[in-house]
Amino acid sequence: MHEMGLCEAVLGVVRDVSDDAPVRRVRLRVGRLQGVVPDVFDACWRMVAQDTGASSAELVLADVPLRVRCRACGAENDVESAIIACPACAAVTVDVVAGDELMVEEVELEDGEVRRNPALAAAAGA
Repeated sequence: MHEMGLCEAVLGVVRDVSDDAPVRRVRLRVGRLQGVVPDVFDACWRMVAQDTGASSAELVLADVPLRVRCRACGAENDVESAIIACPACAAVTVDVVAGDELMVEEVELEDGEVRRNPALAAAAGA
């Protein structure tokens, strides 16, 4: 149950972004390679967030499909299979371009203020 460790990391980000103010909602991008089971993630969240300002926060998980770029033919495609290969040419020499992330996008406080994760802005500017 790796979701517990993931939830602990998410809580750290949420507490930083919210400055420990009461939290209504947390929006996350969750890549398929993370292997997150939403119900298990939610149960783990309730345990790790207990006695914090985020204890009653709703989690909103946005699924990010696994996307690869083929080194052989250059095609970029979403992949559904457990075997990561290029759907265009079947080469297995691919680079993951999306679907391995777990990112807090924004935190909505109880007072309605929405705070974006500053790490996203930094990454976008890089």
